[in-house]
Amino acid sequence: MSSNATIKLNRFAARGVTMIELAVALVVTALVGALGFSAYRTHVVRTEIARSVAAADAAEREVERAFERDREPPPDGRSAGLPSVRPQVTSNYVESLEIVDGRIDLRFGVAANPAIAGRTLSLTPFETAAQEIVWVCGNRVPGLGLQPLGFANGSRRAVQVLTNIQPRYLPSNCR
Repeated sequence: MSSNATIKLNRFAARGVTMIELAVALVVTALVGALGFSAYRTHVVRTEIARSVAAADAAEREVERAFERDREPPPDGRSAGLPSVRPQVTSNYVESLEIVDGRIDLRFGVAANPAIAGRTLSLTPFETAAQEIVWVCGNRVPGLGLQPLGFANGSRRAVQVLTNIQPRYLPSNCR
């Protein structure tokens, strides 16, 4: 290596980092950190909702049994066979579970993430032409040929209620 090249290399190495380069590095680091935190928070909320929906499986089965027995959606939890005081919900995040004409409404409590605390997510039963029950979560659009539970018998019908939970927090089966 020539002495001329060594002098240029030493001058560059001795220069250090400018304030602008440091500021750019800090801004990029902060931006990546903020995006990472946001993605993590979204994941945590989705997990809370997914666990709560899974915990409502027992209530779904009770609604299905009541429909098979009475040939119409149960008007409330007691008619569906759930405890009259407070239906059992095996999720720490759900404050209450209510059944309205077969639809299951999960209201998230204070233990849930603040993004969903106090909000409600509905699980709505629909029926196929063969009177099989299909559950639709949240804002998901029912599939072709599905009618609200009770439609085939001309009885009381389950009514889908859209949720006010931000779509980014809903699991894919609820969007």
